[in-house]
Amino acid sequence: MNKEELDQMIEKSFRTELDFRLPLDFAQKVTSQVVRREQWKTDLREYLSLVGVLLSLLAIVSGFYYFVDKEFVLKAFAFISGNIISVISIVFILNFIFFADKVLLRLLFSRWSKT
Repeated sequence: MNKEELDQMIEKSFRTELDFRLPLDFAQKVTSQVVRREQWKTDLREYLSLVGVLLSLLAIVSGFYYFVDKEFVLKAFAFISGNIISVISIVFILNFIFFADKVLLRLLFSRWSKT
């Protein structure tokens, strides 16, 4: 294909009317989709950082108590290891509630309010 044919094709494409029309709110829908996707990433990142901070604070406090009162930490560890199913269930439920509050509810409300 030479340059003249290409120029003719481009000119013809500029002159012809398109067969389809975009809806009037197309740009708003695309923008809201991008905002929702970025908000999901931000909410998830915030949740993970808060969980990381809470776990590190728990580790620091446990380490501090271990040096201050070794017997208390050993009793607490024995209690946790004795009731492992209950402790895991409670931690899982609390973590799910925290995740739902920080991520899922924001996602659901943003979808309902924008449609």
